[in-house]
Amino acid sequence: MPDVTVKLSDGVREITVEVHGADNDPLTQAEDTAVRLYGIVAATPPDRRAGFANWAVSSDTERSGEE
Repeated sequence: MPDVTVKLSDGVREITVEVHGADNDPLTQAEDTAVRLYGIVAATPPDRRAGFANWAVSSDTERSGEE
């Protein structure tokens, strides 16, 4: 079980940080990490993060029978 869990969300993106076995202030450590990760994710264009920029929800690509 984590010492502390911090969730940070802007309604589109959500960052969850769990800190286990922290010697010092685990809440401050988790908050700092969540804010730092959010800054990285928020600065990344949304279609580039997942790597599925050219995919469509309805695709005409057929799956093989083995899938």
